[in-house]
Amino acid sequence: MKKFAAFDIDGTLFRSGLYREVFYELYKMGVLPNDLTEQTTEKHREWRHRIHGNAFEEFEQLMVVGLDSHLSKLRITDYEAAVTRVLNKKAENVYVYTRDLLKKLQDEGYFTIAISGSQHELVEPFAKRYGFHAWVGAEWERGEEFFTGNVTRTHTGKDAIVQRLVTEHNLTFDNSYAVGDSNGDSGMLELVEHPIAFNPTHELLEKALINGWRIVIERKNTSYELEKREDGNTILAQANRH
Repeated sequence: MKKFAAFDIDGTLFRSGLYREVFYELYKMGVLPNDLTEQTTEKHREWRHRIHGNAFEEFEQLMVVGLDSHLSKLRITDYEAAVTRVLNKKAENVYVYTRDLLKKLQDEGYFTIAISGSQHELVEPFAKRYGFHAWVGAEWERGEEFFTGNVTRTHTGKDAIVQRLVTEHNLTFDNSYAVGDSNGDSGMLELVEHPIAFNPTHELLEKALINGWRIVIERKNTSYELEKREDGNTILAQANRH
C-alpha cells in the first residue's frame, strides 16, 4: 500500500483558478453573452478593489452560474481553444511552496492526487504536467457541437473522492498529506495525518486553528508557517525564503 498526497489545484498549486482563466479567455474571444460579461466585469471590479469582504465569492458565483446557464450555447471547439490558450500561457504560474512540496513527496514515492473544481479538460493536462498519478475534475456533458448543460461538480465532497481513490489505488492513510486553500477542501484535510491549509480563506483558517492543522502563507519570495499557542494566540513559527 502506497502513501498518498492530495492537492487542490486552484489557489493551492495554481496561482489563479483554471476555471476562471478559461472564463477570461472566452470573454476575450467574444463568445459569451453581453449581459453575462457586463455583470461579471462589475463584480470583478468590486473584487479587485476589495469593495467588501464577500466580493470574490460573489464574482466567482456569478461567473460559475452564468457560464453554466450558457453551456448549451457554448461551442465545444471555442471552449477547447480557450483551454489550450490557458494551458499554454498560464500553466507555469504556480506557487513555490506547493510546487516544491509536490516534487519532494513524489521523490519520496508518494502517490499524488489532484482534485479540482475546474473542468476535467483543464485538470488532466495540468496534472500530467506536474507528474500527478491521478486527478479528478468537473465534467461538462458534451453534445455533438455544444455542451448539453449537464454538469458533474467536484469542488465539494473531496473527502468522498479521496476515499474512493484510496480504495481504487490501494493506498494507505498512514503518513498521508492533503493541501487546500478553501473551506471546500476541509473534508479531505480532516482525513489525512498531515493536513496543510495553504493561503487559507478565513473559514478554512478558523478550522485549521481549531484543529491544529499546519498553516502556510506564501507571499512574494517567502513562505510563512503559523502556529497556535496554548494561550490561544497565533504566532509566526517559521519563515522560509524561496
